[in-house]
Amino acid sequence: MVAGSDGRVVRTYRLGAGPLVFVTLLLGWPAVLFVRLVVPDEGLPLMFKASLLVLVGLVCAGVVWLWRAATVVCEDHIAVRQLFRTRRTAWCDVLSIERDRNPASARTLLLDREGRLFALPGGVGARSDAVREIVEVWERSRGEGWASPSAAFAEAARQRARVRESAVVWALLLSAGSFLLLLGCGLAVGYAAEWGGDDIPWVLQVIGFEPVVVFAGVYGVAVRRVGRRQAA
Repeated sequence: MVAGSDGRVVRTYRLGAGPLVFVTLLLGWPAVLFVRLVVPDEGLPLMFKASLLVLVGLVCAGVVWLWRAATVVCEDHIAVRQLFRTRRTAWCDVLSIERDRNPASARTLLLDREGRLFALPGGVGARSDAVREIVEVWERSRGEGWASPSAAFAEAARQRARVRESAVVWALLLSAGSFLLLLGCGLAVGYAAEWGGDDIPWVLQVIGFEPVVVFAGVYGVAVRRVGRRQAA
């Protein structure tokens, strides 16, 4: 809880225990079993083990994010809990809370005074009652000096959010696609060549690092290119 005029928590919205347990068992448990099988194997190169542990770490990070993600509504601010940080926004700095305009999306988006547009996690978007409750607290607590954003300001924020989302989608697709292609080629060639543990090529030993590198590179390039176009 942050300090403020009234930082009391009104309500915390997060995914239910059922979906969380299901995802944990579906992804987390196989990841643990995989580690127990791979790490003790003395026939595998150390770099290969490390790269596989990176992949397992990504899966575990996703599970942890689902458990941690939440929207915390307080009397003087709203807090969005993410994997590595908690974003807190005072109600007076919230410019709008509305459903995503994309008909295929069930998200609820918050626009703040700095022009950042982000989704409220914890299953808020799928529950109309939750959205209504959050809006009621916001309208009650935002103060008399609040003013709605201009149409140009809101549209610019939506454009920036679309750019980030598009960059994430492309980065995920390219990183997953290149990983699967490299893995498939490695398995096919390895089966034909009858590789042993010491024969695994270096490019396949670091296969677990590939998704991280490709994602970071593609996302960074995409965001910078769009930023330069907008500045021009």
